[in-house]
Amino acid sequence: MKQRLSAYERLLGLPELFHGADLTVRFQWTSKKTSQYLYLWAERGLVEPFGGHSDVYANLVKNSTPKWEVALQMAMSSALVIGTDALRRAGVVTQIMHRPEIAVLATDPIYKTERFTLVPKSARYFRRVRPGIVRQDNGLQVLKPEWALADMLAKNGWKGCLLDPDDFDWDEGIDREELSQAVRSMKLPAVVEEQALISEEFQRS
Repeated sequence: MKQRLSAYERLLGLPELFHGADLTVRFQWTSKKTSQYLYLWAERGLVEPFGGHSDVYANLVKNSTPKWEVALQMAMSSALVIGTDALRRAGVVTQIMHRPEIAVLATDPIYKTERFTLVPKSARYFRRVRPGIVRQDNGLQVLKPEWALADMLAKNGWKGCLLDPDDFDWDEGIDREELSQAVRSMKLPAVVEEQALISEEFQRS
């Protein structure tokens, strides 16, 4: 007689983050049965969906504090941290964003989530910022601070930026040559380019 496994036992055998579709193979379930189990497990607080129709779930039995940035990559492989949070990670600013801005390729599936602010971007945009992309230890792509700043100023200079020049620690993580490269690559208007390079004034003060 086949032994019946509890939800807890099943989840102990799964990774901390998984795709719902993986259960159809692992447990030989139909898609309908898999959906039913995932719904029941979520209702019991045993799993938590990443959001939307991503089919990515956090296994709360294995880890009660999910690594949502890893889940983000599983759901949307093009995910790239931009904006204020990219600057914070580099130690340039201290502001903490409740929902970090994440650029995602507009042609890829984009799943609604309450944990991040998703910003669809063109393939041209990703090609333009490619020299400014680095990967964290967890694999997540992040814009270097110089590129994040140039990208933020590209919208409408300092007026369109959530930060003021005096919010920055210019001596901590902004490299002038890298900033100049980013400004040129982003093709900022001349007046915005001048604003972006305002860091020189602060570095001399």
